[in-house]
Order: sequence, then structure tokens, then C-alpha cells
Amino acid sequence: MISRKSLITASILITCLMAVATSALADEQGFSVEAWGQSFKSAVKAKNSQEMLNLLDMKVLEKSALTCVDCSTKEKLQTARKLFAKKQFDQSLELYNQIPKGTDYWFQAVEEKGWNYFRQNDSEKALAQSKTLLSPQFSEVVGTEAYFLQSLTQLKICDYKGIFATHEMFKEKQKGRVVDVQKLASTGMNEAFAKVVAKADLFPLVAKDLGDSFLHLPVLYYKDLELQGQLLKFKVSQKALEVLKAEDGGMLKLQATLDKMNQDSFKKMKARLATLAEDETKENSKIVQKLNLIEVEAIQRIHTDLSLSKDLYSKGKFKDTQEDQLVFMDDGRPWIDELDKFEVSAKACPQGIRRKM
Repeated sequence: MISRKSLITASILITCLMAVATSALADEQGFSVEAWGQSFKSAVKAKNSQEMLNLLDMKVLEKSALTCVDCSTKEKLQTARKLFAKKQFDQSLELYNQIPKGTDYWFQAVEEKGWNYFRQNDSEKALAQSKTLLSPQFSEVVGTEAYFLQSLTQLKICDYKGIFATHEMFKEKQKGRVVDVQKLASTGMNEAFAKVVAKADLFPLVAKDLGDSFLHLPVLYYKDLELQGQLLKFKVSQKALEVLKAEDGGMLKLQATLDKMNQDSFKKMKARLATLAEDETKENSKIVQKLNLIEVEAIQRIHTDLSLSKDLYSKGKFKDTQEDQLVFMDDGRPWIDELDKFEVSAKACPQGIRRKM
């Protein structure tokens, strides 16, 4: 049973993801299985065998249906990662900042910007990025690494109270999805994905059509081309079988072929989703271990007799505001327009760290 809270969260999430009014599919709706079915039905009624075979050419279908709708964005993200690996932080930040808020890769861009700032010892800006990711609109569906980024940065500035708050939020917001994904690694199917399969019509899959599935499935699962390809085969073969069975019941050989395609694609689809879930579960396990280490370190530091006198802290301040800007106290419930616009002022932390993480 999906809670009302989850439905509200999913609704807010989808609204945020689609904040950019003109998406890549605004004018071109992509490949529709339902529309394809009408073409196939016409070919069957006309007894046009060649047209039916052409329509069932899966290589052609995949090429037309799984077209890349955000290739330039994905390429920028990949280039930014390469620059980050080379420690060319300013250049990588320039590209990360070009990832639009309405795209599927925005979460990753914000998170990786946070790590960029962290590597440059800019804790305030790193926390600003994690604060965006862990806002109420996104905290249940972002990857677990966003929590690690925030917790590790808080450890760096000795914000121990903040660490425990972050970990409590992790347990509250992520536990359900982490458990669901862990179970999915062995089953390859759950209620959330079953709904996606049942409702899927337009390809390539886009966030706005996926309901609350983000709350129960691997991050960006719908961007996986192998998974989409198997789902496409499943839906097309299913639609073709419906058309054939609704006619005179003939073409039994073709029906048998389609039935096998339908069963094979369903098995491969489940296997691929299980693999994605297994990969994410392994990453989640690593993150949980790191969070536990941070918590142990924070507790250890709290109980040491290290004196944190006031002269060890440096006072920061926010950027001066322009005449058309307003500054509000953070109540933890940002407006959508405020997302990705956080500023954080943090105290410096004594650097007498005894252990490396």
C-alpha cells in the first residue's frame, strides 16, 4: 500500500523535475506502443505480411524508439567528470552549472558539484549543494551518496549535531527505498515496477510518466537502455498478440513467435532490473558503512577533552544581497524557486584530526 505522504512526495518531485516547461519531448512525443498497435492492426486486416514483418523488426524499432533525448546534457556530465578526475575543478564546475534543472541528470550534477567544492576545501558551498539534494522535495529519491557528502562535510567542520541530524534523516527518508531496492536485487520485480510496465506507452521513458516509482526503484533506472529495450520488446509483443487474438485467431506460428518474444523479454527485463538493483545495493552498503564510521568518529571527538575555544573559529558571512533579493531564515521547507540557491555559512574546524576516514 502506497501512503498518501509518498504520493504527495512523488507529486512534488515530478513537478520539480518538470519545472522547465519545454522538455525534449514537448513537441515530439516519441514512440507510442499504442500508435504502433494501430499500424500493426491495419497491416493485419489488410493481410499485408511484409508490412507486419517490417513493423516487428525490433532492431528498427529500438533505433527509432530509444533515441537519445538529452545527449548533449549527458555528454557535458561525462566531460565534467573527466575534468574533475584531472583535478581541473573550475573547468568541471563550469560544465556542471550548464546542466539544466529540468533534466534527468540534474541530481547527479548537483551532487558532483558538491564533491567538487569538497575537494577544494570549500565546505560552505559543498553543504549548499547537499542541502539542495536533501530538501524535502528530493530527500527520498536522491542517491544515498548525497547523505554521505553532507555528513562528511559536516564532520570536516565539526558540526556533530548536524551529522546526527543528517543520519536521522537518512534513516527516515531512505530506509524504505534502500530496503525495496535490496529486495529487488533478488526478485527483479516489485509493485512499483509492475505499474511502470503496465502503464508504459511512450519511449524513451521520461520522468513525468513514471509516477511514484522513484520511491521504490534504483536511481535513474529508467535511463538504462538495456532495460528500456527489453521493456519495449515486451510491450510491442504484448500489443501484437492482442491484435492477432482479436482478429480471426489465425497466424498461429506468428503468435507463437510473439509469445516467446514476450516471455523472453520479460525474463531479461527482470534480470536487468535485478542487476541494477544489486549494483545500487552494493553502493548503498558502502555508504552505510561510511556513515557509521563518521558517526563513530563524531562520537569519539565529542568525548575527547580537546578544547574548542572560540579563537579556533573563523566567522563567515553570506554574500551581500542585491536590491531585488531577499534573505530568509532557513526553516527546512524551501520554495521550489529557492532550490539550488542555498548559501551556507559555516565555522572553521580545528584540524587536529587523529584518524583518516
